[in-house]
Formats: sequence, C-alpha cells, structure tokens
Amino acid sequence: MQRVALYVRVSTEEQALHGLSIEAQSEALNEWAKENGCEVIGRYTDAGISARKKAAKRPDLQRLLEDVSAGKIDLIVFTKLDRWFRNIAEYYKVQEILEKYNVNWKTTYEDYDTSTAAGRLKINIMLSVAQDEADRTSERIKVVFDNKKQRKEPVSGRVPYGYRIEGKRVVVDEEAAPAVRALFEEYLASHLVSLAIIAAERANGKKMTYNRAKTMFRSPAYYGEINGTEDMCEPYITKEQFLEMKKIRGARARTATQNRIYLFSGILFCGDCGHRMAARTHRERQAYNCSHHYLGGECSNKVNISEKDIEKFLLENADTELKKYITDAKSKNVEKTNPDINISSIKRKLSRLKDLYVNEMIDIDAYKKDYNLYKSKIAEAEAAAPPETVDIDAIKRFFCNGWKSTYESLTTIQKRKFWITAISEIRVSPDRSICFSFR
Repeated sequence: MQRVALYVRVSTEEQALHGLSIEAQSEALNEWAKENGCEVIGRYTDAGISARKKAAKRPDLQRLLEDVSAGKIDLIVFTKLDRWFRNIAEYYKVQEILEKYNVNWKTTYEDYDTSTAAGRLKINIMLSVAQDEADRTSERIKVVFDNKKQRKEPVSGRVPYGYRIEGKRVVVDEEAAPAVRALFEEYLASHLVSLAIIAAERANGKKMTYNRAKTMFRSPAYYGEINGTEDMCEPYITKEQFLEMKKIRGARARTATQNRIYLFSGILFCGDCGHRMAARTHRERQAYNCSHHYLGGECSNKVNISEKDIEKFLLENADTELKKYITDAKSKNVEKTNPDINISSIKRKLSRLKDLYVNEMIDIDAYKKDYNLYKSKIAEAEAAAPPETVDIDAIKRFFCNGWKSTYESLTTIQKRKFWITAISEIRVSPDRSICFSFR
C-alpha cells in the first residue's frame, strides 16, 4: 500500500472561494486516496499563506519535508499545481529534496508527469503562468490600495482601537475615545504602562489589556497616519508626542516584581559607558548600578548608589542648576516670528484640496499635482523655520517657590512623575559624582 501525504494550501483571500477551501481540498484528496487504495500518513495544511511564499515560510510544508527526509512518505498529493507552488525557484528547491528521497507528487484535478522531459517542460510552463498570474494580481491589488490611500479611504475593514469606519472614512469611535485619551495622557505624564491602563479603564469602565496598550503606543494611526498615509483620520496625539512615547518605551523603565516603584528608572545612566543603570532592591534598600559592569565586566563603573542619595542630591542642587539652565537657555532662544512662513495655512489648503477631490470637483491628476505642490511647500517651510525655543516658563513652574515642601507631601508615584517630567537624564560617574539635565 502506497503511503501518501495530503497537502492543502489556501491564501487568505482564497479561503472563502468555492472549491478552494481547506475542507473542499481535504475531502477531494481523502476520496482520491480511498479510491486508489493508499494509506494516508497525514494532512499538511498551510492556511492563509501565499504560494509565492518561500518554502521556509510555510510551516506545514516544512513538516512535510521532514517526514519525507525520515522516509515516511512515498507520494504527495494536492488538488492543483498552484496549491503546491507559484514560484519556479522555490519549486525546484523542494523538488530536489523529493528526488533525493525518491518521493513523487501528483495533482488530483490535473494531469502532470515528472518522469519525462515533456512532462517536466509542461510543469515549468504552467508554473511560469501561475507565477505571472500571481504577480499581476499583486500589482492590481497594489493599484487599488494606492488609489484608496489617495482618497484617504481605509484599505481594509480593520482599524485601531479608538477608531471605526463610517462610510469610506476612518472616524473617532466616541465610545472608546475617553479611554484612548486617558491612556496617552497618563503615559506621557507618568511613563508607567500600569498607571496608563488604570486611567484608561476608569475613563470608560472597560478592561484594557497590556498587549492592547503596548500596540497602541506603537501605532502611528493615533497621530493620523495609517498604512503610510498622513491625515487619514483625526489624531488623538501629535507626532511629537508619539515620538516621545517611543523614546519612553525605549527606556523600558520597569516596576519590580514586588510592585516597587523606582523614582529614577529609565532616566538614570552610567557616567562611564553611557548605558542605563539598573534598579535593585536589597534588604529594603533601593539602589542602582551599571549592569554592564556587574554582568559583563565591560564597564569600570562599580558604583552602587542608593535612591535616597540621588534624591537628596537633586533636592539640594536643583535650584542652583536651574539658574544656570535659564541663563544658557535665554542665550540660545531664537524668537520664532517669520510672516513668510505659515505652515498651518498651507495645511488648511491641503485639507480643502482633499474635500474638492472627494466631492468630485477636481480629477485625480489635478489633485496629485496640487497635493505634491503643497507638500513640497510644507517641507520647505519646515526646513526654513527657526529652531524651537526652550520653554523656560514650563520648567520654572516645576521649581517654583516652596516646591520642596510640596515635593515632600507627594506619594512615591507622584514623586516619580515629578522627576521624569522635569529631568531628561541623570548620570552617575565612577567617582560617585552626579550630574543631570532638565527637559
């Protein structure tokens, strides 16, 4: 009795089509095996995977080849050649393995023969046709998607949490909006995912998972960009805030497993190697040291400095350093007044241009021409704009008269919020000297 493996493959868009479903292919292959007196070794199914994918990217095909190498299979059957491959180069890589172990294959809906030169030529021709069809389909889909992006329409039915599709537009989901706003507002203030999730759940009374929050922090949709297209939807945050969150995530400040809050995790750096210092707790004493010294020996900074010492230093020296900071900032500030540069005005014209196109008052060629013109003007204006001024008043509000007394009344979480909002980084050198900079 010949030992056969049944191979089934469907791509995502094909799963709903008649005759291409997993069930339809499996039923046909099982029937063929039964009629031909074959022993079915197993079914190998790659669902939602294109035939253009490399063999290494198709999990069940890899499992099938492992069984071929183990000598468990005599024949592989599938319904049509395009279920097997639409990529000539990948086909011959797999065929080389099958020939090495004397394993043949057969299609049940088509007639192919790999034992003759004419049969192999036919397979090569049909694979070329299948590959060309796949390429043309991909190109058509790309054109459709590009046109949708030009019209600011979603390219799929899925949108990030906090949005929904209305007609052919991505709009704010008013039910979820309070949670989204609360999540971002709290995270930008505290830099703590746990507190941001709590704020989101309180805002609309629904559970917010850590994975959802993490995904939201990474999604450019929340400043209006979807699938690489700007102004696709109403933003919840600015692009600058999104980049700030990305920077915060890069810091990877953590809360200990005992749920301890470290005041300076994420903003404390080694003054020798420049890496972030790790927070530790030993006998209820919270301290920081350089992991690159203690774990890898790559750094000479063996300082183990307590959180209390850092906090004491900041309280004693913040006012003095603030005076220096303000003096330097005043000398660097450049007044931002240029009547020739009006980026907001250009962006309003760009928005009106979109409305003209959507309402079919201009054609696609006119839209593209004016769109590219306005975008280039915005780029030129942004390049010519003077540098950002340092917001001295903002930092003064943190360290106003009596700020130390107020600080002492704060909770641990509030103290952490205070320092990470006011200070961008703290550095501890091997001689235990500390320096810091304001945001």
